[in-house]
Amino acid sequence: MSLDDLLKNPVVKRALAAGEERVGKVVTQLLSNERVMHGVQTFVARALDAKATFDRGVRTAAQAVSLPTTEDVEELRKRLSELEAMLDGLAARVPPPAASGGDGRDGGGGGQ
Repeated sequence: MSLDDLLKNPVVKRALAAGEERVGKVVTQLLSNERVMHGVQTFVARALDAKATFDRGVRTAAQAVSLPTTEDVEELRKRLSELEAMLDGLAARVPPPAASGGDGRDGGGGGQ
């Protein structure tokens, strides 16, 4: 019997629904408990502090070996985009070169 067949069984469906309902009630009771919520908030705050400390350490290590950070790369992309826009603006102002019929060289006789 495959897992799909098992999950389609009406008895299993009822058991799962009852289990989900009970889990929902337990979670609601836990979330309404002030001590539990305080513990969850403390855990989340400490996890965020740990992440910030880790990020600072990674940033310091990257700087020590001269690796750019994500912020450095984004800043460079922004500056490159600005430069490209500036060059496009300048290119639009410069008239195209006059057609000379050659390949752009002075046509000076092959270096003799």
